[in-house]
Amino acid sequence: MEKLEVNRHIPFGATLQDVLNHPSLSDTKLKYLLRQRGVYLEDSKNNDTYPILLSTILSPIEFEYIKENIRGKELNKKITSRPLAWHNTENLINVVPDKIDLKQILKDADSKQTIISQTNFAMVDGDPNKVKMQFRCLTNNYNSGWYRTKNEYEGEIIIEKVQENDKVYLRMIYTSPETLSIADVGVKHLVNDFKTKKYTKPNAEVERILYSNFTNEERIKFFLSLTDSSEIFEFQRATDLDIAPDRTMEMPLEIAKLMTGKVNTLKINGETLHEHYLIKENENHKYIELASIEALYNFSYHAAEGNCVIQFGFNGYFKKRLSNIEFSIDVSTINLKDEFKGVNKDKVRLFLLQEFEKFKMEKYNWLKYQSLSKQYTPQDE
Repeated sequence: MEKLEVNRHIPFGATLQDVLNHPSLSDTKLKYLLRQRGVYLEDSKNNDTYPILLSTILSPIEFEYIKENIRGKELNKKITSRPLAWHNTENLINVVPDKIDLKQILKDADSKQTIISQTNFAMVDGDPNKVKMQFRCLTNNYNSGWYRTKNEYEGEIIIEKVQENDKVYLRMIYTSPETLSIADVGVKHLVNDFKTKKYTKPNAEVERILYSNFTNEERIKFFLSLTDSSEIFEFQRATDLDIAPDRTMEMPLEIAKLMTGKVNTLKINGETLHEHYLIKENENHKYIELASIEALYNFSYHAAEGNCVIQFGFNGYFKKRLSNIEFSIDVSTINLKDEFKGVNKDKVRLFLLQEFEKFKMEKYNWLKYQSLSKQYTPQDE
């Protein structure tokens, strides 16, 4: 196949499908392209949007819109955490290896990712129980679409020891799909190393927050708990919900009326999130699949104040409905108050990302505790 040049060709047919399958292109963005053409679909699942887009030729402006969305999404740092039971009392900086050889680890894993540079593990803000390493990788065309020009991307692996519950959190901060893949391989290597050195039990597994971890009701409860306020964040409104009827369920009449015409996704936004009857009435939750939320929060801490848009959830679930998609967080937009305009936005974004991740884990652990408590609550005879 002839090698295509991204700046000289506009994709169509099979090559366009390669572009549209990118995880950064949400259903909302694809529907926007169709609406710009005056095309409105009753059923907006991929099986219907794809044939229309694949059978036409993109304009240069439309292709630039797609490239910018992919590029912008990949440059934003995102985060996911994996807790691991811990059985060592020493400070992390004393037991974590000074360095792991990512190039060799990737080679052993038959990965074709290219590492440009990496750092040793070092303390974060002088904390001996919070350490991180950083790496840079180069995209290549082994596993990437032709439309992605070669770029360098950054990633991090942060290990933090939480004293009160005997756990370490292995946090992956990533940008592009490549950096997530590299961080994932690095974390697996570290877990095996910790098992060998008996810092954790041989049968211990890192905990991943997957779509399949929840029932429909539990998933909605978890998402709604993240619209509570915290020390840093104050929820304002939902700007977008990735939500759909669970077609494996027999719908009650009230919901069935709404879902006529083969509706597969709904858009709920504004201050009415908690008031919409699909969300407000608990008896509806079992019939609804909620995959992600994009929401506006006010934030305030010692270094900055303003508002931000945070997208959290199981990104891209409705494209393939894979139950092993892992929960992720993306602080996509930051607006600082005038008195903080000189503050570095990248540092603010990283701080908010990590603080929202902690907030998420607190809510997840609390809901998990509640669920276990119900299981072991003695039943009245």
